[in-house]
Amino acid sequence: MAYMEKKWVSHDKRFIIVDKYHSLRAMPKNQLARERRSPRKGQTTEQQEKINLRHRTDKLCRLIMDNFKAGDWWVSFTLAEKVSVDKFKSEYEKMIRSLRTFYQKHGADLKYIAVQENLTGRGRLHGHILLPALPGVSFVQMKQAMNAAWKLGNTYFKPYEGGTMDARRVAAYMTKEDTITTKLNEKMRITKEGGDAKGLDADIKAQRSRVCTSKNLIRTKPVKRLVPRGTFRKEVKAPKGYHIVFSYNGNTKDNFDYQHAVFERDDE
Repeated sequence: MAYMEKKWVSHDKRFIIVDKYHSLRAMPKNQLARERRSPRKGQTTEQQEKINLRHRTDKLCRLIMDNFKAGDWWVSFTLAEKVSVDKFKSEYEKMIRSLRTFYQKHGADLKYIAVQENLTGRGRLHGHILLPALPGVSFVQMKQAMNAAWKLGNTYFKPYEGGTMDARRVAAYMTKEDTITTKLNEKMRITKEGGDAKGLDADIKAQRSRVCTSKNLIRTKPVKRLVPRGTFRKEVKAPKGYHIVFSYNGNTKDNFDYQHAVFERDDE
């Protein structure tokens, strides 16, 4: 037997994410050994979309973990009155330029991950942005800078807590993973029962958000390797100096065994 291992380590080594899975590439030539794979099941468009959405969320989660830590800011910016989408986007760009100037004045480069919501016209336009805290800059100063940068309404601050689950929650919120997955499951159920689920397409489209990131973010890439012999155990063991945050065993879209595990450094 053989299997693939995809390992991601954050640039500061605070977090480790490991995926282990069997695949066609890792399958031995012996036909008897190939029986490890479960019976093949047809993949619907909705199933593939859920997989793509999960991968998008996972990638965004890694990006957050690589660039933000406890004490940074999760900021919401809202509208005092209704404006056009073009006006909202224009003012967002002005906000980013203003914040960049503010960070430069304090000897730092602005880095951010932001999301713009309700761009399709359903619900009031608003957005959220992750910003790094600045040494020596108080909350009052940050609030004043954000209020000066965003001209269309109010801003609300929450401290980002910095853990693995915090990164996952923020990433899932930005991609609307839970909401869209629920809609896709409902569409699959209606279709399976012989009903017409086309009306859900507009709802699914309306839930999609626009994620915007600065170009200067650290983007550590996972490393893949083929383990030529053996298979992985169902039991997950943390590397020395780390503890398990969560893990699970399941199947890939091609019904091969799959394992996902996330570890945090013990001093986090």
